[in-house]
Amino acid sequence: MLTAILAFFQAIPAITGGINNFVSKYFDSKVQITVARYGCDAGVAKALVTGIVAEGQTRVDFLKVASQSWFLMLILGGFAFPIIAFMTKVVVWDTMLGWGSTPEIKGEVATWVNIVITGIFGSTSVLGVGAMYFSKR
Repeated sequence: MLTAILAFFQAIPAITGGINNFVSKYFDSKVQITVARYGCDAGVAKALVTGIVAEGQTRVDFLKVASQSWFLMLILGGFAFPIIAFMTKVVVWDTMLGWGSTPEIKGEVATWVNIVITGIFGSTSVLGVGAMYFSKR
């Protein structure tokens, strides 16, 4: 048992090195995909990918803060509950069971739904701005 524990501790640097190598290769592949997709140079693609990661981290930090406050969770849940109920009805009642047909969301309400979903779950605005810039170029 002690030998297994010591072997595990000796393997930790190799495991960490493997994880770092994977993350580095993953980042490089994301940069190459961005270069191919938008036709920009590697420096700009690295900045775009880094911006997307930073945006995702900001979203995660926001959700951590919101999850620690019952008031913020009540607000988020209050905005999300009608949309969740609608989607559940469409998927379970209409699609899976085939017992009805729900009309689609249109007009101002559709705009509000998009704003709420984007606000809660986020969007890739850094990638969107980069795509707009490079598509106009």
